[in-house]
This record gives sequence, structure tokens and C-alpha cells, in this order.
Amino acid sequence: MPVINIELAIGQTSEGQKEKLVSRITADASEITGIAAEKFIMFIHELPFENVGVGGKTLKMIRAGR
Repeated sequence: MPVINIELAIGQTSEGQKEKLVSRITADASEITGIAAEKFIMFIHELPFENVGVGGKTLKMIRAGR
């Protein structure tokens, strides 16, 4: 079974947006690979801002203007 992992900072997406991600990404992956959509497993991991770094700073630092 193919596994798709998505990692986001906490609070970036609503429940409805997550449902759309699961639906659309699964459909696209199924179409591209020829593997039935029912075979795909998807995990959405939400990380705290202090656990995500961009350009040498954590998102927590960036949001605080540091």
C-alpha cells in the first residue's frame, strides 16, 4: 500500500482543507500510478511552529519578528 505523508505547521489548514488535500492528492496519485485510490494511506502531521525551520529560523521566531 502506498503511503503519502504531508507535514504542516499547526493551524495552517482547516479540517475542510485537509479533507480536500486527502481527496485530491489521493485521486491524482491513483491516476498517475494506476494504483486504486482505496490502496493509498495518507498521514497529515501537524508540527508546532518551533519544530519548523525556514531560512535558519523557526517559524515561531519568524512569527515573533525575530
